[in-house]
Amino acid sequence: MAETRPGLSHYEAENLEKMSEDLQALKSKVASLSSLIEISIIINSALDLDSLVALVMEKAQAVMNAEASSVMLVNEELNVLECQVALGEVGDQIKTIRLKMGEGIAGWVAEEGEALIVPDVSLDPRFSSKSDSSTGFQTRSIIAAPLMVKERIIGVAEVINRNDGRAFDDDDLELFSTFCRQVAMAIENAKMYELKLEKQRYEQELEAARTIQQSFMPEISPFDPTLRYSISAESIAAKSVGGDFFDFIDFRDGKVGIAVGDVTGKGVPAALYMARLVSDFRRFIPIHRDPAEVLKALNELLVERSRRGMFVTLQYGILDVSSGEFIYANAGHLPFLKVGPKGKKVEMLAGGKTIPLGIAPGIPLESASARLERGGAVVSITDGIMEAKNKAGEIYSLKRVVELLQKKREDAGRLVFDLLADVSAYSQGTDQHDDLTILALKWI
Repeated sequence: MAETRPGLSHYEAENLEKMSEDLQALKSKVASLSSLIEISIIINSALDLDSLVALVMEKAQAVMNAEASSVMLVNEELNVLECQVALGEVGDQIKTIRLKMGEGIAGWVAEEGEALIVPDVSLDPRFSSKSDSSTGFQTRSIIAAPLMVKERIIGVAEVINRNDGRAFDDDDLELFSTFCRQVAMAIENAKMYELKLEKQRYEQELEAARTIQQSFMPEISPFDPTLRYSISAESIAAKSVGGDFFDFIDFRDGKVGIAVGDVTGKGVPAALYMARLVSDFRRFIPIHRDPAEVLKALNELLVERSRRGMFVTLQYGILDVSSGEFIYANAGHLPFLKVGPKGKKVEMLAGGKTIPLGIAPGIPLESASARLERGGAVVSITDGIMEAKNKAGEIYSLKRVVELLQKKREDAGRLVFDLLADVSAYSQGTDQHDDLTILALKWI
């Protein structure tokens, strides 16, 4: 019964007390609404996951008048709950705790997907004392609610012990469940933001690697003012960067060298391996004029600094433009293709071959030679060309490469263009799974 205040009737005093209680309840709702608005602002800010969730739970803990709070996220690989954020006097110790799905109040909520209020944990058999035992903290009352994103449970949020000593009630549960919808949104937004940043960083790294990679390959083909040969090459990476490469060497003594290689793998690791390889390859060219000696020297260096699983197939040849003699060596690569005048005959140059570079020291290798006919050419491709697939899963094949090479062409540039165009048309509508590289040297 309301105490009668001086000058007020009993009825007026009761009315005043009721109005005061309603005002307090209204103030509490306004404070809760204000906190939810603040959380919406936090969620839309560009923060990392830990900071974002900590700020949201800090606000939730204050509004719920709780001693402690935590967010545990589902580790799908291990099928456990792991603490992402823990606030309160023993928060740092709780962060190391894991719960199996179904273990404790949080594990039950994660498994069942239902919010739960436990006014007295000592009376609930689902309660796990793991946290209390390891920290010395005493849990009396808990509210736990699932964190859901598109009907998928990503974690559980909890508030523990009201500061005023009372047990949590249904009103607290309803308010906390509203906060948890915000927490789940905060986590999803933070993860999306982190993924976006990671993607941007990766794209920047790829662009930098692509620029570096391209700088190691010739931008223009050597030009013979006497028009005794034409040379052209093109390389298209399956990703922004790849492991295929080519090189030209103009010896300026009537000889021109060509090289094509394929580093195992794709992407940045293969591109970086390739970039260093090209640098080493060019270092050995002035020292050893014989192609086999260049490849053997390069192999010893690659074996010495070998990285597990990384190796390269590489072929290197030198054309004497005065005689048409072509001296070459091949380390595990597809054979050079010798094309007769007007494509009359295509022959695979199978000599001068050994295993890929970077696998074993002391590889046995001797250069081989072939003689081109006037109007003939030598062509090198990587396996991405002949292994390109159409929508039916059929490969382009070496046979199709040979058939295309048998058509008449005026110069090496046209040959390269036509082959790549044919491969592109053949594999239209499919993903490119490997780098594509072709080099052609025509003796005129």
